[in-house]
Amino acid sequence: MPDTVLILLLAPLAGLLADALLQIVLARVVPGGAHLRTQFLSFGFGLVITVLVLAGLLWQYPFARGDRAGYLLLHVIVYVCFGFCFFNMINANVSSLRVRMLKEYLSHDPKPLPDAIIFQRYPAREILQARIARLRSGRQIYISSGRYYVRRGVVTLIGRFFAALRRLLLRA
Repeated sequence: MPDTVLILLLAPLAGLLADALLQIVLARVVPGGAHLRTQFLSFGFGLVITVLVLAGLLWQYPFARGDRAGYLLLHVIVYVCFGFCFFNMINANVSSLRVRMLKEYLSHDPKPLPDAIIFQRYPAREILQARIARLRSGRQIYISSGRYYVRRGVVTLIGRFFAALRRLLLRA
């Protein structure tokens, strides 16, 4: 039976591989600004692959119906965890800017790095304009009367979910 459990782990791994491969293809085919949409699409494709591989594998073994459902749920959760990590790895560009800045500060240690140099290398206005352009092209915000407004949709729901989760877990 231990080999069976190891074989069942192939399903979430196959799903993650499908997620990554479709993400690579979509990143090259879909025009810029649809990053989140392509990530959800590739995640969903990986989930379907995970379920299909699991369904094929689970029927090969003499499990009870409840065990099959439990294995299916467990391995779907494993895939979702893998997919969440992959999603965050792709979106690490925000934190990568902080890492690059820290490396620059450390490279000048013990002498302080002047603010003027950091602001010259990382102009906040250009970074902000790029983020706004991405939000507009992704149709997550719109402009009216010189002000930006959030569009209702999946991103808004995700933002509210994580804000509620933060309040629940961190009491912040």
